[in-house]
Amino acid sequence: MRITVTCRHCELEPELRQYVDDKVSRLARYFDRVDEAHVVFKTEGHRTIADVTVHASRAVISSEQTADDVRSAFDRSIDKVERQIRRYKERIRNHRGVDATADVAMTSGGVSLGDLGIVPESLASRAMTPTEAFSELDELHAAFLVFMNSETDRVNVIYRRDDGDYGLVEPEK
Repeated sequence: MRITVTCRHCELEPELRQYVDDKVSRLARYFDRVDEAHVVFKTEGHRTIADVTVHASRAVISSEQTADDVRSAFDRSIDKVERQIRRYKERIRNHRGVDATADVAMTSGGVSLGDLGIVPESLASRAMTPTEAFSELDELHAAFLVFMNSETDRVNVIYRRDDGDYGLVEPEK
């Protein structure tokens, strides 16, 4: 792991550098894919800001904490980064055991639509105009209606919008 320490408006003492290296290298025991870490110390007036940014595989985890001295600002920041790494690792662990839907379908010999919660419905059997489709949508109290437009001989969808109006979806010619 590559560790970079930068001080802005302050000096980096060798013992602080060693302390930062020890604490940051401990992150590898939580998550072994930590590639690099950047630690930036800034002094603004009487307060010190410690910004710790860790680049792990597919994630950038960072924390910026403020305190009266450098060491306590860094401790707060590194503790927060440790918590974030533990949560990230837990999320990865929870998703690792889940199989993809296509893999499940192939291993089970195919899945019926009913097993997936999909209820097949049939298209209106007769062609109609958008005005007739609007009337039928209103009669059925449905959210939408798919119909064959008798004027264009194309499949259209009429639907009830959230604002109470109606929308008509027509494919381009």
